[in-house]
Amino acid sequence: MIVSNPVPLDISYVPQKLFFRDDKIAAIRSSVLAPSSSGISNNIIIHGDSGTGKTSTVKFLMRDSKSIIYENALSFKNVKALLEHVLSRLGKPVSYRGLSFPDIFSTLNSVISFRGNTVLVIDEATNLLKSDTDGLYNLFRASEIYGTSLSTILISMENPFSYMDRKYGTVVELKFNKYSGSEIYRIISERAALSLEDGAYTDSILKYISEISAPVGSARFAIELLQKAAYMAEYRLSDSIENDDVRSAVSLINPYITESKLSLLDRRELLVLLSICSLLSDKLSVDVHTVENQVKLTGESYSIDIKKAEMYRIIRKLESMDIVSSTIQGRGNRSGVSKHVSINDVPVSILSIKIRDIIARL
Repeated sequence: MIVSNPVPLDISYVPQKLFFRDDKIAAIRSSVLAPSSSGISNNIIIHGDSGTGKTSTVKFLMRDSKSIIYENALSFKNVKALLEHVLSRLGKPVSYRGLSFPDIFSTLNSVISFRGNTVLVIDEATNLLKSDTDGLYNLFRASEIYGTSLSTILISMENPFSYMDRKYGTVVELKFNKYSGSEIYRIISERAALSLEDGAYTDSILKYISEISAPVGSARFAIELLQKAAYMAEYRLSDSIENDDVRSAVSLINPYITESKLSLLDRRELLVLLSICSLLSDKLSVDVHTVENQVKLTGESYSIDIKKAEMYRIIRKLESMDIVSSTIQGRGNRSGVSKHVSINDVPVSILSIKIRDIIARL
């Protein structure tokens, strides 16, 4: 068994310690939660790419604040329907749909006067921000129009401030930036320690997942990779996660390499790709000089001779097709640098089988 506790690998899991978001937590507390406790209403929009910790940060704060009500905008067609549901949750179910905003906020006033300060969180609010300008106007200006002491936190992937105007009043902006590779590594290291058996993973596997996830900057993506790679290893009845398990996980999430893409390659290009695959069975990357030697060996078995210049051209084509990726790495001992190639989007064992099958049919 590899997964001893699946909960920390679930995307809905909120850890006891939220890494690298202390400044965002402090900003939300100071701009919304603290004023709300004093009866002052503020509005804030949190935005940033998927997997940057927006929802987790708010849910982390919910542990210590009973004033927060969380809703997901995807369940509602507009702000009015969402607020009607909030009333129902607060013990004031509406007898019919289509209440006016004055009716809704009048009822909210009575609830808040009894309940105390209230902060409404609306997650995945991008569509509401674009399509329900009237609803947002009434929500954001509820304090001055209806005397309702309601603060709002909206969470959006897109930056809405490019199309919002001043009619909404003062709205605080809080942007969540992408995680760096080192930050992702720290996050998934904790998740691995909480969820996986000792010895089921290595530090190099965690670094590999971090490197793949770094261009996306998403902790969610990295955690999902770790989760799927762990279950791939379990499916193989293995005691530990291997490189190809991570590649399999990537192929499940982002199936980039397909047979249709391989069909665009000729016999010589497939041979170079096959050579790269054979070298990556137990490695994360390989330098092109080693690839050159392997191409010669593989070419002999297929009676194909590929010169060095042609091999470099083929590798560049494979890069342009997003089949392989490359990095420049130092050789050490001040001996310069070399180009390394890798395949991250599909298990090389499976890819090798597909390539051999296509070559046999050519």
